[in-house]
Amino acid sequence: PSKSHYTFNLRDVSKVVQGLLMVQAAHIPSADVLIRLWCHEVTRVFADRFIDDTDRSYFKGLVAEYCKLQFKQSWTTEDIFDGENKLIFADYTKPGTPREERKYELVADVSKLGPLFDSYLDEYNAENKEMRLVFFWDAIEHISRLCRVLRQPRGNAMLVGVGGSGKQSLTRFAAYVSEMKCFQVELTKGYGIGEFREDLKKLFFMTGCDGDPVVFLFADTQIVVESFVEDINNILNSGEVPNIFANDEWE
Repeated sequence: PSKSHYTFNLRDVSKVVQGLLMVQAAHIPSADVLIRLWCHEVTRVFADRFIDDTDRSYFKGLVAEYCKLQFKQSWTTEDIFDGENKLIFADYTKPGTPREERKYELVADVSKLGPLFDSYLDEYNAENKEMRLVFFWDAIEHISRLCRVLRQPRGNAMLVGVGGSGKQSLTRFAAYVSEMKCFQVELTKGYGIGEFREDLKKLFFMTGCDGDPVVFLFADTQIVVESFVEDINNILNSGEVPNIFANDEWE
């Protein structure tokens, strides 16, 4: 089936609430902004999984209808999503602000995001291997989605698309914008489950012992042994891999 991933449950509803709670009440100047925040979060949680414009248009119509029924707002889908200033909430609009002090807020002028990302990219290229990125609107929106996921506790995402479309590059860039390190395994000849678990131990020490905010970037081409996926599934579900540390490694 073409839409087998359209599986929604109460966990998704909790993610909407989690998204709403990323903004402190003191930083919401009006009821309109709160309603727009709700529209943004339900779109991120549900509509970002849709695969065609028909489903997206239907969803936008539903959101506009509920705004009218529940919030007494006579907004059209264009007013909410496709107006002069598109609907984006983010915490990266003030460069130089420490990660823990950033505010998740409505982007007042999305036209400034392109130049802002250009300046972030210049800083990234000065410190890392050079990346050449063009920030058209879809790329800006993808980076904003990634930054939103990365600022959440246990945030994770599966990026789906054709090879070479920029998924890894944008993830590295979003990690930099979010002031996080990007960790990737390096495949070598004979790389197997033992080497993979040694890399996972390094990752756990970086995050658990050193307290560094880290993005674990893992591509489908790196699945050389099927049990890699099982270990990643354990990390996502419980935060640990069973029996990864031998008894003599515990302190």
